[in-house]
Amino acid sequence: MSATPAQLSLLRAGHWARLQPALARTPALTAYQGRPLAEYPVTDPAQMRGDYGAWNSLGYSAQDLRALADQGETGEQIGDVSAGWSTGSGGGTRGLFVATGAERADYVGQSLARLLPARALLNRHRLALHLRATNALYSDVRRRRFAFAHFPLEPEMAATMGHLETFNPTILIAPPHRLLGFARAGLRLPSLRHLMCGSEPISPAERAFITQEFDQPLRVIYQATEGFLAAECASGSLHLNEHAIHFEFEPVPGTSGFRLLVTDLRRTSQPIIRLRMDDYIERSETACRCGYAGRVIHPPQGRVRDIWRLADRTITPPQVVDSVEAELGGAQDWLATAQRGMITLRTCPIASETMIKRAAKRLEQLTGQHVRHQPDLPAQQGAKRRKVVWHDG
Repeated sequence: MSATPAQLSLLRAGHWARLQPALARTPALTAYQGRPLAEYPVTDPAQMRGDYGAWNSLGYSAQDLRALADQGETGEQIGDVSAGWSTGSGGGTRGLFVATGAERADYVGQSLARLLPARALLNRHRLALHLRATNALYSDVRRRRFAFAHFPLEPEMAATMGHLETFNPTILIAPPHRLLGFARAGLRLPSLRHLMCGSEPISPAERAFITQEFDQPLRVIYQATEGFLAAECASGSLHLNEHAIHFEFEPVPGTSGFRLLVTDLRRTSQPIIRLRMDDYIERSETACRCGYAGRVIHPPQGRVRDIWRLADRTITPPQVVDSVEAELGGAQDWLATAQRGMITLRTCPIASETMIKRAAKRLEQLTGQHVRHQPDLPAQQGAKRRKVVWHDG
């Protein structure tokens, strides 16, 4: 998709004008309909989760939508409107999303256009989606020369690998922690042509390890309940999808990064207007010559709530990841937690003691505090992992 910043701005202005009738039908936004976007209030996800009935333009109650989302967990759909539960944040809180058939078709079209080269869309594909639950939002892709299969996260790794080998996908989309597990276990998919990850952060070292083991370039998708936010181009730049979404950058105090305020301009059933994200975002100043003018960001490495606010300094998740993985590399699982007065690095028991000591030393240099090591990495809780955690208090 080739577009200049001016062309993207014109696209967004047209989308904003067409969005107004839906905003008028959305109880939480009716009073602001017709005003400039800057006059709408900034909303936190907790406000939406408090009453989904007030945040849709279709007249559904919160109870209706929760029932619809529960049906969507099993792939069941009644009528044109579908709903589903997101994977959830690292803290386990899930969001609810709503989509009409037209919005699902638009989502699929945008996704394929941003993620696959045009020539690939002419071929038949087997798409394997390895996420917590399926939903019509994803399975509608069958309509476009794609065979689709959902592989839930719950089964054991070995069982999932067997099913994937049988399906032999040409496209695989999965969370980084599962791709790492597959890579360590030696999963081989002979027909794989496109490998993508989403749902949680991935580090540069992990990416290099997965790419090497699969012998396939890995592309990052930045997607959330709030929308299809960014995708990597063929040049490896993670571009914000500014043809369809208006982004505002809210500075995070004490850091060089931001959190995003997201306005999805093409989503009418569940308007997303100036919704504040919790992901910690850093801009990339690298120029990209792919032709798409959406601004470039670094893949998110953690949440704003997991920034370490120490007595004399502020440490961001990317800084922690870079320090630890400079020594442990991308193949090791680990967890770094901090609270005032205590920093702990937890690893699996088989990790190299020498590498761990060096990683702990780097963390000490970064934080100015003693780092305690525990070889007792806990089992992952929930569908999303967190590698950098801040305990406030």
